[in-house]
Amino acid sequence: MTLIAWHHNTMRNLEPSEGLAPFDGSQADQVWRFHRSWPGYRPTPLRSLPALATNWGLKTVLVKDESERWGLKAFKGLGGTYGVGRYLGKYYGIEPPGDFLTLKNHFFRKRPVIFATATDGNHGVGIAWAAKHLGHTAKIYMPRGSAPARVEAIRKVGGEVKVTALDYDDTVEWVAAGAEKQGWVLMQDTSLGDGNQISQWIMQGYMTLMAEHFLSNTDSPCDKPTHVIVQAGVGSFAASVVAFLANLYGNEIPRVIVVEPTAAACLYDSALVGDHKLYPHPSPQPTVMAGLACGVANPSAWEILRHWVTTFAACDDSVTARGMRILGNPLQGDPRIVSGESGAVGLGLLSLVMERPEYAQLREELELGAEARVLLFNTEGATDPAMYRRIAWDGYLGEFQPGVSQPPMPTAGWTE
Repeated sequence: MTLIAWHHNTMRNLEPSEGLAPFDGSQADQVWRFHRSWPGYRPTPLRSLPALATNWGLKTVLVKDESERWGLKAFKGLGGTYGVGRYLGKYYGIEPPGDFLTLKNHFFRKRPVIFATATDGNHGVGIAWAAKHLGHTAKIYMPRGSAPARVEAIRKVGGEVKVTALDYDDTVEWVAAGAEKQGWVLMQDTSLGDGNQISQWIMQGYMTLMAEHFLSNTDSPCDKPTHVIVQAGVGSFAASVVAFLANLYGNEIPRVIVVEPTAAACLYDSALVGDHKLYPHPSPQPTVMAGLACGVANPSAWEILRHWVTTFAACDDSVTARGMRILGNPLQGDPRIVSGESGAVGLGLLSLVMERPEYAQLREELELGAEARVLLFNTEGATDPAMYRRIAWDGYLGEFQPGVSQPPMPTAGWTE
């Protein structure tokens, strides 16, 4: 069984393009200033794992830990607040991007807005939380089989949530059609091929997590990494990170490895073809990485990723389970990091590449050696506590062993 498949990007050209402009330093600083105006804002930590780096023969391993963002347990609140904020600023006629109090004080000047989105959980929490804080309503739709804990998290922050009988990609299309018919505002972080301005605002919102350390003079600024490992679902977050780095470093951008679940690896599939076109993943299968379970990527994100990413990788679910266990059970002196299923796949990949002889070729090709400074992202905490315990306590999704039965993947069916 192949745990990791990889393909070095033959489309990479490192040439500036119009697609990078919305993610330059001035835009990132504007987004960051907007987020600093929100109640309870504080930068999330950039955690160093020196014992782990030494164990693997690397110079540094750094993890941007988004599990503490606004108490929402995920980075998605950044895109939700900025997307909702920019839309309302335009709706109210406020000079962008405005700030929290200005938007809040304009609530009574126009009719309330209904925001709608499809989500695996974290994005919906961010949209519902932002809408509620600014006095508006969010209708959130989730794919079949969504974890009850993630449904309840959306309700807890004030969202109206329904679980559909569809998979994620079909739920996105269904909500888009419904929002147009009902006059709701669609807050999706994929453009659906139409160049949607809102999807760009959401992508821009993610830049705050980079700005907090790369543009800061006081809050533990980050040295330039040599390698960046970033996970991808529809690719919007990955593209935001890559565009920020491309604007910051130009053709001296670090090596970027984009990681997806094997069950829904549309970016990896498209990179394999290598003709610059974006292809959907055929028949996406269930994956424990719910936040990355997307068979259709964001075309706007692909336009950035195909030019700047070094390597695309697809990982078995056991890879992220391994990453979760390593982060949650650190070597002596390293901090413990609680990472959910979509947050740990990058660390899981790195662990296998550094430890297993079957990945020595990839390790050498990526030059992961004594001078390597690796940056990763824990994009979520334990957003599904039951699954977290199943993996961490019970060994669910341990590495495949021939002749050893594996508990079945939870199936769809929890609906209302």
